[in-house]
Amino acid sequence: MHMANELLSIPVAAGTLTIAAAGLGLVCRKAGRIIASDKLALMGILGAFIFAAQMVNFQLPAMPGTSGHILGAVLLAIILGPHAAAIVIASVVIIQCLIFQDGGLLALGCNIINMALVPSYLGYFLYKTVTAGPFNSLRVYIGSVLACVITMQVSAALIPIEAALSGVLAVPFSTFLITMLGVHLLIGLVEGLVTVAVLGYLQQVRPDIVVDSLTGKVRLSRKAVLTTLAVFTVVVGAGFSLLASNLPDGLEWSYAERPDQPDFETVVSNDDSTIAAVDDFQSKYSLLPGYSRRGSAIGETGKDMAESSAGWTSFAGVVGSAVTCAVIWLTAWLLRKKQSIKV
Repeated sequence: MHMANELLSIPVAAGTLTIAAAGLGLVCRKAGRIIASDKLALMGILGAFIFAAQMVNFQLPAMPGTSGHILGAVLLAIILGPHAAAIVIASVVIIQCLIFQDGGLLALGCNIINMALVPSYLGYFLYKTVTAGPFNSLRVYIGSVLACVITMQVSAALIPIEAALSGVLAVPFSTFLITMLGVHLLIGLVEGLVTVAVLGYLQQVRPDIVVDSLTGKVRLSRKAVLTTLAVFTVVVGAGFSLLASNLPDGLEWSYAERPDQPDFETVVSNDDSTIAAVDDFQSKYSLLPGYSRRGSAIGETGKDMAESSAGWTSFAGVVGSAVTCAVIWLTAWLLRKKQSIKV
């Protein structure tokens, strides 16, 4: 769901970057008041897990030409609360953009809004609405799935709206919107199942690690749970990422390319020279574009990336997860320290 630069005009890109920056600033102020010391490691490891999980594109059932990946915002909002979740997912999106060229530089504001801010708060609200009242495991799982499906639909709908406001659509808005909603309905269902699986694990081993504690027995120490999450992150980033589908994701399939439809023409038309210049800049300076090694020296024009290999994919998964963990831990620590100084 990472938007490319070509989906936006400069004014819309600038406006969404401003909104995203202001939103993150407000979120950081709120989060600084509630981030406890025992949350720092959890935020970092969960951010690393989401980074690794988003590398694993899975082929969509009944749609042989496209794939999808989870967002993770609802899962993190349930575990950490919406403020911390928004910071974690935004950090993941920023690292993906700046280091791996996953998502356009000009589209960074949209991607933060669509993938971090909106789903973290909307997903948490929906989950809390469904699970209100006495604890019930079934209600927790149903609420998780519904929150994932609905937030995925809202996030998917925002992209056609942003593209339409940019004036780059070569097809009717409704055509793009319906396609996006249909594809991302399936992705939302899969994300709901992943969310249920993780919450089910935490309920069995350490239910109190969730911000609104689940009911269950504590069977593992907090350190042991964090260790298992870290190990699974490495397994996903270094191993499962090798099994990721090479098919275009739901957004790319909806507007840019369809391997199952050779005659398909892109639904976006954007000839802005500034967009092309930013794309070129991003290609020159991304360290591991496309989660693989560069095909040219940094700063030089050429192929963005060399032929992908399993080793480089695993390397990108592990390094990206480690960098994400470190950045999120440091960000959370600074926010907590700043708040403690004020007090």
